[in-house]
Amino acid sequence: MNARSTHLPALDGLRAVAVFTVIVYHFGIGAVPGDLGVSAFFVLSGFLITWLLLQEHAAAGTVSLRRFYMRRVLRIFPAYYAFLAVSFAIDQFRGQPWGTSLGLSSLLYAVNYYNALNGHPTTSISHAWSLGIEEQFYLLWPALLLVLLRGGTRRAARTLAVVIAVVMLWRTALYAVLHVGSAYVYNAFDTRFDNLAVGCLLALTANTAALDRGAAWLSRSPLAPLATLVLLVASRTAIGPTWHYTVGFTVDAVLVAVFIVQMLRLYRTWLWAWLETPVVRYLGTISYPLYLWHAWGLGVGQHIHTAGPVGEFAAGVLACIALASASYFVIERPFLALKRRFDPKNSEGKRRAEPTALSDAFV
Repeated sequence: MNARSTHLPALDGLRAVAVFTVIVYHFGIGAVPGDLGVSAFFVLSGFLITWLLLQEHAAAGTVSLRRFYMRRVLRIFPAYYAFLAVSFAIDQFRGQPWGTSLGLSSLLYAVNYYNALNGHPTTSISHAWSLGIEEQFYLLWPALLLVLLRGGTRRAARTLAVVIAVVMLWRTALYAVLHVGSAYVYNAFDTRFDNLAVGCLLALTANTAALDRGAAWLSRSPLAPLATLVLLVASRTAIGPTWHYTVGFTVDAVLVAVFIVQMLRLYRTWLWAWLETPVVRYLGTISYPLYLWHAWGLGVGQHIHTAGPVGEFAAGVLACIALASASYFVIERPFLALKRRFDPKNSEGKRRAEPTALSDAFV
């Protein structure tokens, strides 16, 4: 597969793993660190968006911001606002009306700052905080990337590495020195951008020989990713809240990036081939609506008492998949067809994107 491919193997499977990590946690199994699923989504988003932007920049010499924003609007807005409308109606019916600030923040993709400034209250849309961070990233990153690329990819990567360190230090100062609460550092874009930036940095360095050598060493055995997962879980659960809310978010993102690199090389091996099976890839394809609707789906499962917690979970997961599939096929697919009109096109005589060292290794 070359650098112009819009599908990278195993990543749909990783999306499925990420969203089910969140679902299991929100079902009530607190031993599963659900926020690692969100961190994985952030790293994947940063990587994939930057990968596609770099493709377009290499082929056309620039990035069409208008086309980019149209693609994002058509991909994200229909399902999100449909989810908001249904959630608002259900909460009104249940006698749990939204306040003005919650309603406005939801419409403006600012639930993350609503949560950050209000102690992360429990609402039917409180999980939309991560979608706010994603949308703020989409709004800012393409233009910033164009500025960074004026100095070349290598300089852009170095600058982004500094930005990651600055965000980590900013979050550390807020939490450990100024004693800002965990709700803010968990939800705010200015304290979580480093997760997305780690994925962006992975895409920016994908054509370097150094990363290729490192990826080969990290992927020398199908068992190697298990060590990465152990380190990731240990970083998240075994050290403590001060680590988690300061340095830990960045370390977790780096370990997720390492795992992504390993999966891109090892997805055909006996231990990880399941990531490319049709069912897992389908669940990854609908991971966005799964994330949107999972709270309502799990709520359906809570009314099934015939087989205890296992039955409730199974029924909840089936309800989640049914709601997500309906969202995908009824709401999203028609807009995805429109989205293709805004895909970047390579004109005659334009410079084409060259395969990268890392992408060659994915074949």
